[in-house]
Amino acid sequence: MNGRLEKAASVAYWDKNAKWHKVWAEHNTYHSRIIDILKTFVLPGWRVLDIGAGNGVLSIPLSALGCRVTALEPSEGMRKLLEDESRRKSLTAFPIEFRKWEDMPLQEVYGYDLIVASNSLHLTEIGFTAALQKVFLAKPINAFIILEKSSLELPAKSTFQEYECFFEEHYITESSYAYHCHEDAFEHWCFRRGRLPGLSERPEIISALSHDRGHLWSKGQAKVNMYWWTKKNSARFSNKVSKEVLNVYQDIAMPFPFDDFSCFC
Repeated sequence: MNGRLEKAASVAYWDKNAKWHKVWAEHNTYHSRIIDILKTFVLPGWRVLDIGAGNGVLSIPLSALGCRVTALEPSEGMRKLLEDESRRKSLTAFPIEFRKWEDMPLQEVYGYDLIVASNSLHLTEIGFTAALQKVFLAKPINAFIILEKSSLELPAKSTFQEYECFFEEHYITESSYAYHCHEDAFEHWCFRRGRLPGLSERPEIISALSHDRGHLWSKGQAKVNMYWWTKKNSARFSNKVSKEVLNVYQDIAMPFPFDDFSCFC
């Protein structure tokens, strides 16, 4: 694990980053496509485990769909965002687990209808591949994994041989930050780099910002990769996912800016 990733993998980092994550989440549509997929395929009543739930960007819509959600979020700062957003939307409280994924005993996470992990497995102390292996060992009916890594590092085939890849999809989406003033941008820059900007760096930070919709923007994009596995011959999924549903899914997928391919496995 490189230094920057190791820093981002710590709970202390996310406690401090909660402020900036809130800013980021409120000013882009990064998760819109992911939520569309969940709304298309998830059934009310499903037991769902959200690994690295963050501010509840997936847990809250899933709860609103009628799922019985458990949000796994070890960062106190991120849990507060989740709780605040749940109250704001007047949702019934759902369990929030404080432990890390790597610290959860398998018997406590066994047999969910869906385990979802959005950009969280690579931040575990055991690493992405081992964390994904644990997902399969927990024997969910469905596993929905979202990541920005360019390649998918799968565990040994024996770990997930009873699963089939329902689909994978790759697309580009906005991942920008919005600031109210230059000082906000400087403060965020300091947080990310762990130091104050030099005299020559401050003008560079300002010049990199653009003005739009009453904010200063640090524009960015991300390539998002989505993978959904389901247990073979699972009635709880096959009853929902018919050929007609797949056709609808393909129709709603068309407007999105894929840069390579969309493949149904």
